[in-house]
Amino acid sequence: MSLLFSQVQITANGETDEFLIGGIPREYDDLENWSGFEDFMDYIQEETEVQVHAEVYLYGDGETKNASPEEIAYLISRMEKDEQFLSRSTVDNIESVDFSFIWSPEELFDDDPEDEECIEM
Repeated sequence: MSLLFSQVQITANGETDEFLIGGIPREYDDLENWSGFEDFMDYIQEETEVQVHAEVYLYGDGETKNASPEEIAYLISRMEKDEQFLSRSTVDNIESVDFSFIWSPEELFDDDPEDEECIEM
């Protein structure tokens, strides 16, 4: 089995962080629920543009599947033990992805009932 994963570099407000996720991120939704992404976004308190760069890798042979959180933890431990892990012959860099999105924390936490649509029955 081949694991598909990405090393993501995210930048906003002059701050940058890196983390691994399973699969290929092509939009905001692909990053949601990954702890590295959530941790970084928790510190952004104002509307800002967020830039994402990802290097996409395949690890292993055979049928391809997105790496699970547990498999990502395994890959991280391999990277910590071997700084050259991503350049080994068993790991293929198959693609680079770049995109950006506008982060608006106010929209996420706006509970103003006047903004909600009213459905009459």
